[in-house]
Amino acid sequence: MSTKALVLWAARKKWTVRFAQRTPDATTGILNTPDGPLAFRYETGPGRIHLPDATILVNEYGWEVDEGGRTVFRSSSPHKRKEQSNG
Repeated sequence: MSTKALVLWAARKKWTVRFAQRTPDATTGILNTPDGPLAFRYETGPGRIHLPDATILVNEYGWEVDEGGRTVFRSSSPHKRKEQSNG
């Protein structure tokens, strides 16, 4: 039921988190990014962050991981990549 991984992930991006609703299995809210607010739903069990245009898995330390649990390093956020591809 912890949101620690979500908060660590957002902090690494220098984003802030505003929680709206919380259940034992999921949390919803808004990520405040430099590009504006971004709605999210976080599944606490699997560590899955659902954004409007992407789903990201994180481990207990807030690092992005693939389905196998291996750390994934990205040079930019999924939000930024979408904006750049629309340009």
